Amino acid sequence: MSEALRKTVDFEARARQVLSQVPLLSAKEVEVTFSLRGQKLTAIRRASLDLYEGETLAIVGESGSGKSVFTKCFVGMLDKNGSITHGSIEYEGQDLTQFREQDWLRIRGRKIAMVTQDPMTSLNPLKTIGKQIQESVELHQGLRGLAAKKETLRILEAVGIPNPEVRYKQYPHEFSGGMRQRVVIATAVACKPQILICDEPTTALDVTIQAQILDLIRRLQREQNMTIIYITHDLGVVANVADRVAVMYAGQIIEIGMANEVFFDPWHPYTWALLSALPQLGVKGEKLPAIDGTPPNLFNKIQGDAFAPRNRHALNIDFLEEPPMYEVTATHQVKAWLRDPRAPKVEQPKSILRLSEQSQKSEIDTGASHPHLDPNREALIEVKNMQVTFGTGRRKFIAVDDVNFTIYKGETFSLVGESGSGKTTIGRAIVRINPITGGEVLFRGERISGKISRELDTKVIRSMQMIFQDPMASLNERAKVDYIVSEGLINFHMYKDEHDRQDKVQKALQEVGLLPEFSSRFPHEFSGGQRQRIGIARSLIMQPEFIVADEPISALDVSIRAQVLNLLNDLKKSRSLTYLFIAHDLSVVRFISDRIAVIHKGRIVELAESEELFLHPLHPYTKALLSAVPNPNPYVERAKSLLVYDPTVHDYRVDKPVWEEILPGHFVYGNARELDGYRREVEL
Repeated sequence: MSEALRKTVDFEARARQVLSQVPLLSAKEVEVTFSLRGQKLTAIRRASLDLYEGETLAIVGESGSGKSVFTKCFVGMLDKNGSITHGSIEYEGQDLTQFREQDWLRIRGRKIAMVTQDPMTSLNPLKTIGKQIQESVELHQGLRGLAAKKETLRILEAVGIPNPEVRYKQYPHEFSGGMRQRVVIATAVACKPQILICDEPTTALDVTIQAQILDLIRRLQREQNMTIIYITHDLGVVANVADRVAVMYAGQIIEIGMANEVFFDPWHPYTWALLSALPQLGVKGEKLPAIDGTPPNLFNKIQGDAFAPRNRHALNIDFLEEPPMYEVTATHQVKAWLRDPRAPKVEQPKSILRLSEQSQKSEIDTGASHPHLDPNREALIEVKNMQVTFGTGRRKFIAVDDVNFTIYKGETFSLVGESGSGKTTIGRAIVRINPITGGEVLFRGERISGKISRELDTKVIRSMQMIFQDPMASLNERAKVDYIVSEGLINFHMYKDEHDRQDKVQKALQEVGLLPEFSSRFPHEFSGGQRQRIGIARSLIMQPEFIVADEPISALDVSIRAQVLNLLNDLKKSRSLTYLFIAHDLSVVRFISDRIAVIHKGRIVELAESEELFLHPLHPYTKALLSAVPNPNPYVERAKSLLVYDPTVHDYRVDKPVWEEILPGHFVYGNARELDGYRREVEL
């Protein structure tokens, strides 16, 4: 039996198992409303869902679709201005919608636990890691003193945190992002819950760390026989972990089925749009199919299908009447009029067919131009022997060491690597946020590092902009969007009058997929993805020549990600922009980049043209990164083998490493023995 056929049989066996069970939790016709500024917002609109014991259910959809709000109803964690106004949630013979806070204390954590999206906001910075996990152990397991500490150390070890005795006494800021996420998971599983809700547990993590976290959750699920709900917008993660997939839009579940059914035979046009927007299914050099428009305003009453205004295949009835839930198979249901026997036949997009036939090779637009290959190319940014250090004396830390590369005008040059590798430090050093301690940075042949004149500094600020990674930390919470986006215009007097300033702000917002009326709101009124777009609009409004994009789409939904990638590519052409693109999502990097540099612990270990790097990776660290890239094909994703990079394979004590060009334009870092091995590998 072939691997693909075996996995198909596994999926079908899983479907039969699900059908034979009584639901562990059953939500029926749930409606959730919020009172905001005297208005009523209906966040969940009569959504229904059955959850079965031992399964892994993934809930996907755009920001604001109601994924988190819906599942927060299962643990009694709705905001104080939100309430369940209709429906029921049956669990262990009780209706959770009738629970008061004292009732929830018997369920929350002990029976149903939640892993939140941002580990830093859910951990107390003033308490040690050990104490925070131990509180959960004492509250839910009834252990005290030495017994509670012993159990806490066991849990720390179980979630893969080394040296638990030492780590027990440390604080959250002493942990990396991946380790902090392990701590949050440890806190959630400390009381061995029956249901674990994971709200975007790997969104901000590197692909290698993400793969480790997914493996960890899967192992804990097997050991503790947990039922898992994943909330995510990463369809590669869904392909890896999910037995069933529920697609949410505008507060409703519009399609639900087994993972292979939703990925390979979706029926709702919104599901088509989500899958089509994946960079892995795009053709390099062409636009990704983005979803037109924006999600509906849930303050208003919605008539017909909520997705109809954005649906290119919408029927007349879509605008008039809400569709019922149709049964595609016994395990697959869809809320779409296209499934009605009277509806016209509409073919699925080519990208969906491409998914089922997908190999590891992406399609390439052979007509695309690559600025770095132009014989008359112009070097815009030159980084020579850059070194960046933090601290002094014994506490001195070398964050970036002996980094060299050139970015040519009109190209997208990408830096990839794990958190802490030095990617952001390099980007911030180029735009003069971080001072460099060695080497130099040239802009159009002119040195811009170190001490420079005020005129040159002003020129650099106007010519270079940065899109920051964290949209919450980089936006002024007390300022309205109108001021945030136009702050650069105001500082450099780049507008004629007030009308011109407002016009430029509204155009910038529309360019990144935001409504003009959003300019009067504050950042806290937006979802994470919308806040990221505000940050992008703020950078673009200055009309810079060079942009450092530091993880600009890490917090974005698949559909918005496609819009932003298309926007960045369009602006690159129309404004002759040049990008330094920093990311950990290699599928995105492959789609948008001309060249890619791989960085590990402050040193670039490999640099090549995008497709060359993916087809012929040489350095073992590059191979490990590529092996961890999520694939949206469930069969491919579950059959792949994960490579783990071991730095101890390099012995540089005698045979010292050098930076060598193995093939034209393909550089790799290694000693003589390793370079000989790379050359033999290329010749095979």
